[in-house]
Amino acid sequence: MIANLKFAFRQIAKSPGFAIVTVLTLAIGIGANTAIFSIVNAVLLEPLPYPHSDRLVQVCEMPAPGNYNTLASGGAFADWQDASTQLESIAAAHGSQRNLTGYGEPVRLQGLEVSADYLHVFGITPALGRDFTKREDSASGDHDVVIVSHELWQSRLGGDAAIVGKLIRLDGRSLLVIGVLPPHALFANDAGFLTPSVIRPSEHHMSRDYNYVVSVVGRLKPGVTAAQAAEELTLAKRAVRSLYPAFKQKWTVGLVSLHEEIFGDMRPYILTLFGAVSVVLLIACANVANLLLARATVRQPEIAVRVALGATSRRIVSQLLTESLVLALAGGIAGLVVGELAIRPLVTFAGISSTVGGSIGINARILAFNLIASVATGVIFGLVPALSATKVDVSARLKEGARGSTAGSHRRMQALLLISETALTVLLLLCAGLLLRSFVKAMNADPGFKADNVLVFNISVPDSKAPSTAEKIRFCQILMDRLKQVPGVMEVGMGSSVPMNGGNGLGDLISREDRPETRNDSAAAFDSVAGDYFQGLRIPLLSGRFLTQQDDSEKAPKVLLVNDTLARKFFGNENPIGQQLHFKGDVWQIVGVVGSVRQFALEYAPLPEVYFAQTYFPWVVCVMVHTKIPVPTLSNDVRLAARDVDPDLPLANMRTLETAVDATLQTRRIMLALIGIFAVTALMLACIGIYGVISYSVAQRTREMGIRMALGADAGSVIALVLRQGIRLVLIGVGLGVAASLGAGILIANQLYGVSRTDPAVMAGVALILIVAAVLASWLPARRASRVDPSVALRSE
Repeated sequence: MIANLKFAFRQIAKSPGFAIVTVLTLAIGIGANTAIFSIVNAVLLEPLPYPHSDRLVQVCEMPAPGNYNTLASGGAFADWQDASTQLESIAAAHGSQRNLTGYGEPVRLQGLEVSADYLHVFGITPALGRDFTKREDSASGDHDVVIVSHELWQSRLGGDAAIVGKLIRLDGRSLLVIGVLPPHALFANDAGFLTPSVIRPSEHHMSRDYNYVVSVVGRLKPGVTAAQAAEELTLAKRAVRSLYPAFKQKWTVGLVSLHEEIFGDMRPYILTLFGAVSVVLLIACANVANLLLARATVRQPEIAVRVALGATSRRIVSQLLTESLVLALAGGIAGLVVGELAIRPLVTFAGISSTVGGSIGINARILAFNLIASVATGVIFGLVPALSATKVDVSARLKEGARGSTAGSHRRMQALLLISETALTVLLLLCAGLLLRSFVKAMNADPGFKADNVLVFNISVPDSKAPSTAEKIRFCQILMDRLKQVPGVMEVGMGSSVPMNGGNGLGDLISREDRPETRNDSAAAFDSVAGDYFQGLRIPLLSGRFLTQQDDSEKAPKVLLVNDTLARKFFGNENPIGQQLHFKGDVWQIVGVVGSVRQFALEYAPLPEVYFAQTYFPWVVCVMVHTKIPVPTLSNDVRLAARDVDPDLPLANMRTLETAVDATLQTRRIMLALIGIFAVTALMLACIGIYGVISYSVAQRTREMGIRMALGADAGSVIALVLRQGIRLVLIGVGLGVAASLGAGILIANQLYGVSRTDPAVMAGVALILIVAAVLASWLPARRASRVDPSVALRSE
């Protein structure tokens, strides 16, 4: 072994250029794989950062088998809490938004209302202070307590070491700080604070429909499976089925791993990227194997001498594989450097959570992966050249100038490798082409509204400022009136959400009042609106009228607008104006039909949706300001105007609507960019491979080219001959790649919008790109062949 290593290093030292090209080629492939695998490891393989995290589960209501509804009703949680014996602990969390004042500029915080055992489920102990008590989460307890996150403590509360026991003001209420969480304790969300949810004393919170929704987490007892716990809770739910609304009485209970719930949606994207970089590595291996085959031809006399002196085939293969492994390990070390340099930019570009990103890096598992990848790469690219080298014709090679069949077999093997890497390149180029075409389709989808010159932001109207619904409506109207006075503002509106708001949405069951048999069959999204909501977003009124300020009163008749998607679904060709709908347990009259809007992303078709006055849902407010001047020049004036109405009112998540729309394409943009980078890398490697194979072929056929030229062949016919060779090999690879892509396309099918995975335009484009690449890569060797001097070529033979 030592002798093999010494000889390998001597051989590599004799050809430093060859070694450098080989190591750099492998560094690209192994480095990309190392970087992507570090993300795979952190997101899919590493456990959650909690004790015995494999026992953490999300408890869900299940309308149908496999259909996990991750948001449950507060009443359902209370039922589970009473019935569970298979769960060590169970807890609920409800999203909360509150305004923090008294610490510099007012700021709107995202937090959670949680049951008393929430931190206990995760095994989290506050870094400062204590956890909630059962009494603080009960009707008779003191609810004015809060636990703050480490991040909020540092960024807004000054890192005050004596913060425990002090009061902070959230929504105008003074809450006692009883604890500070450890850093990144609740890494799966951005909660800045926790307050008691106090579910049981509240009729609203105990509702078993969707008036109050919670995310329920639990910790399984040791040895208990998720299926056993789910069966127990389903049986308990059936015992109190009559307490549930009719549409939920047949629902069951399901448990899903918390790790799967948090990261499951990322799995197909990450595995697609890992597959793509693996293809790049295989192409790099094919290129290096071609280099070694060419080098093996040069070394045939040396190998013939060694065989003549008694070296066995096993000894020859062992020596050549050792050289390959040395090169592969050198490429692996270089790849480790490339991977380390690429990880941080990759995490930042992909927008992976900073807390998850904190665990992404080189560790023991990544080092093991790099070593395995390097050794496997060395074997893959080294085995074929090593085996082919043992087939040398000793007597022929010992005769100076004699030609054997080995060069021909090497050319055939090189051609096979070139066809393989072309097919792999086709796979990546097709994926990139499909994602690009899909991205363009999504960008050009009609959202149903106009996003230009629209500023949006969120506000929270605290009960301390406006305790009643009427006072909240009055506050919102005063704010809208003041914003309209800002120079350049055209319309101001409010809604419980605006389109492209990051995936948040509300919905409920709806039916035609005159068809009670359909009462629980259909769902519709809903938004409460006020002011010039539709006019500012330029959502068209198709029939009837908009809502007015007179509709924004609890004493006014219950009326609503529907979008044309819902109108078509419920009424077909009938006129929906004046028709009645059963919604939220009451009867509503349709007074208008508006155009349908894509609420969550450009690639998602519009949902059936209804709009009603703000008085029926005033707790969540998003403000929309349509301007006639560029939004950036207006944002500060809008802030000052809002401060005139309430100096303690923070404007949260302020952005242009165009930015919000663009953000919905971020995942597509990331996948397109990364797959595109890998595809371009593969294409470059394929071009190098084509060039290398054709150059080697031309060098081996120098005598043939000389004879052709001597017999009267002109330069053009020689060039055409060489080009045909390169194009023929590429066309075979393209055919195989297209055939393989029919199956591989399934992996990205869920990432495509408006495009078939067998899109003929993309396939034709990829074929054209590779043919052009083959022509360009073959041109220089072809030109060299056309300039062969027949007399020199014949004398050299």
